[in-house]
Amino acid sequence: MPHNNVKLKHQDDTIGPTRMATQSKNATTHPGAILQDAQRVRRTKEEINQEKELKNAQMEANLKKKATGEAYIAQLKEIEAAASANADNEFPRQKPKKGLR
Repeated sequence: MPHNNVKLKHQDDTIGPTRMATQSKNATTHPGAILQDAQRVRRTKEEINQEKELKNAQMEANLKKKATGEAYIAQLKEIEAAASANADNEFPRQKPKKGLR
């Protein structure tokens, strides 16, 4: 078999300055993932703790809001039950007459 003696141009010669050359280490990686990796910043423990405190405060506020909402709903149900009991007393139901069939 004859060997192919064609010389290949260097990769930088064929690709212009506006196009990135794909290397083996990132051949299957999406360019957006590469940019995100480059823009990623490590946070300090203080920043993490501040974020945790903020998240916990928001959770407590949501739980408090939910508890007050549940109490309000329970109060409305009590009022509705009392009103329906009073309505039954105000308008007693008449028994049907047996002769009308």
